[in-house]
Amino acid sequence: MGGVIKTVEAGSLAAAAGLQTGDILLAINGLQLMDMIDYYFAMAESKLTLRLKHTNGQEHEQTLIKETYEDLGLSFTEEIFDGIRRCKNNCIFCFVDQLQPAPRSSLLIKDDDYRMSFLEGNFITAANLTKSDLLRIKEMRISPLYISVHATDEVIRGHLLGLNKPAPILPLLRTLIENGVQLHTQIVLIPGLNDGAILTQTIRDLALLFPGVSSIGIVPLGLTHFQKRADLRLGTKEEATILLKELSVWQKEFHRVYGSRLVFAADEFYIRASWPFPPAQQYEEFAQLENGIGMAALLAKEWRQNIRRNRGRPLLRANAKTAVVTGLAGAAALKPFWQEIENLSNGAITLLPVKNNFFGSSVTVSGLLTGSCLADSLPRASFERYIIPNCMLKHESNLFLDDTTVEELQNTLQTPITVTASNASGLFKALFSEGIP
Repeated sequence: MGGVIKTVEAGSLAAAAGLQTGDILLAINGLQLMDMIDYYFAMAESKLTLRLKHTNGQEHEQTLIKETYEDLGLSFTEEIFDGIRRCKNNCIFCFVDQLQPAPRSSLLIKDDDYRMSFLEGNFITAANLTKSDLLRIKEMRISPLYISVHATDEVIRGHLLGLNKPAPILPLLRTLIENGVQLHTQIVLIPGLNDGAILTQTIRDLALLFPGVSSIGIVPLGLTHFQKRADLRLGTKEEATILLKELSVWQKEFHRVYGSRLVFAADEFYIRASWPFPPAQQYEEFAQLENGIGMAALLAKEWRQNIRRNRGRPLLRANAKTAVVTGLAGAAALKPFWQEIENLSNGAITLLPVKNNFFGSSVTVSGLLTGSCLADSLPRASFERYIIPNCMLKHESNLFLDDTTVEELQNTLQTPITVTASNASGLFKALFSEGIP
């Protein structure tokens, strides 16, 4: 147990104390560290006694005096030190089960760990929470948590999770709320299983828990061409339209009663229904942005901010024949202001949406495109530059999901590739760099 130190910030308390990369921080003030939550909890103290294990295997204790909440200047190789808790469910729609044959083993980890829910915003079913977990959550004020509900009807939820008799979800949510936990909830919508009257019941049940339940996200079922279940299908345009009409009614009611719209639908439903994306203010705090809810609206808002910020400044026009490469969903998000990009570049920039031929055409997000998808779809030596968002790559690396490197793809396409941040500011700077601070 304990965290393996990845970096020691220069000039930090840890550096002054002689801590080094590869050392293991075992405990602080007698508290054995299981994860970064323990580490952050311990940082509240001004006097710390560190139990360390060095790379040579020797252990010793060291006492430091610091300001309250002052950090030591450490980062760790993992956020969970004692191992990720694996999901024990057998969800009929599990996306991880549909990723074969993905070569990167980390993609195949099914976590259902409340600690990763708090630290990273991962959605969990909470089916494996124990009494000791609940006690720790209460004592350490571990909030918010992100819970996959899917349905409040016990039979339907059990079927979706692949469990015979899962613990009822509503009593658990109430217990978490009573312990001071703010909850963001998710419903993966599966046509014919948890839509219609079941969805209405789920929304109503969760809304009664406001403000403990502070957001309800409705996201579409994700299917790759590796899944074989006959009872799973993508929703239709008509079904998406019906959902969005019902959503409008719910949001108006909840905004009137609670002062919050409370329930939000993923961008994919607007794309599927051919509806315009709502304005950014309708997403309030963007509580479920990483869940694909409000990304398009935020992108448009940030683009307008970049335009205003740089109004009157000289802009370096993009090179002729520059192509912005994205997934189908990303292209839909760019569409509302793409004409402005073409005007600013005098028509020199092309938007190239790429279909996913690795996982299947129904997978439309840019982050699941592989190097082979781009190699198969993009023309060779037809543009002077390709621009891709960094969400296509493994964090802090140049690897696509299929372990193709950016350099390999450049060689294949015979075209330089610019990797930019997956937001409006990154795109703006990549396209129009002169005069940008």
